[in-house]
Amino acid sequence: MDSTFDLHIHTRFSDGHLEPEEIVKKRSEEGYTCIAITDHDGIGGSQLCFEQNLDSKYNIRIIPGIEFDSSCDLGKDMHILGYDIDFNSEELRNTLDEIDEMRRVRNDGLLKALNNAGYDITQEELDAINGGRYIGKPTFAKVLNERGLIPSFEYAFKMFHDKPELKAIKKAVLSTDHVIDVIHKAGGKAVLAHPMEQLKVREGETFEEFKPRLDAILNRMLSYGIDGIECIHPSAGERQSKYLEEFADEHGLLKTRGSDFHFEGSTRDFKSYHR
Repeated sequence: MDSTFDLHIHTRFSDGHLEPEEIVKKRSEEGYTCIAITDHDGIGGSQLCFEQNLDSKYNIRIIPGIEFDSSCDLGKDMHILGYDIDFNSEELRNTLDEIDEMRRVRNDGLLKALNNAGYDITQEELDAINGGRYIGKPTFAKVLNERGLIPSFEYAFKMFHDKPELKAIKKAVLSTDHVIDVIHKAGGKAVLAHPMEQLKVREGETFEEFKPRLDAILNRMLSYGIDGIECIHPSAGERQSKYLEEFADEHGLLKTRGSDFHFEGSTRDFKSYHR
């Protein structure tokens, strides 16, 4: 887990704020030697790095990557990172098409619910963000905030969670075991992203209280054939990272690190996970 590696980065091909070349240049100038673009449920940003030979241009190793959303009975928002994937894998391409359709259905429902609630935004405004490459809840939040319909970007997510008519609009996701299988069929390695983020599911839960549930999640991932764990991530404090590293070592798993970079000055408060 070399500190010059960052294997969890988002670009404007999902909910990040930088183009692939901008983040590759940035990380190269910061002294990183190896990175992975891991946009949500898409390979466009990662693929572009290779089409434009950005690894050679900026003298940095780039690993093909993706971050899948998934769920299993032990947790929702179970994110799985895929590395060294074959972009041309038929299984991968078909799966991404399926995910795109599930996201489109959710987005259509969320737009209609927002309009019915008096938030007069349009599909055209959503498409204008990131060139229509990716539309997720952050896209809705950005449009709502820029239109002055809400007091802040962050307020949108509180609204999505608190308003029953908005909370009811869910995005269907694939099962975790299926996602891992797709990564393997695309020739890649599957890594469980930020396990500590599962702690946020139960308000006020401490790490000690979370451990039994964390162990159950990690062992379930083993049964699914996971290849590694993201041990170093902003959501994991020093003792949590050590705990994850020890589990990975005990079971012969890859240990990875990633910043989960979306944009400079992110207001996400990861300290709340370090209890």
